[in-house]
Amino acid sequence: MRFTALTLAALFALAPLPGRAFPTGGALPPGGNANVIEAAVKCGPHAHYVRGHRDHKTHEWIKGRCIRDHR
Repeated sequence: MRFTALTLAALFALAPLPGRAFPTGGALPPGGNANVIEAAVKCGPHAHYVRGHRDHKTHEWIKGRCIRDHR
């Protein structure tokens, strides 16, 4: 019985997963990578998280990061 349960668990663990499990629905910026998911980040006191975005001058992609709040 244990062998059967372990075999089934191994088969489910090795089963192929669909390529698009969660549709993005246009939530990504143009040029953003659909394979990268930004998770909520706890920045700590006196800071907040800024999502990844394009620089308005150089148009380069800037990764998301924690920014200190203005005092």
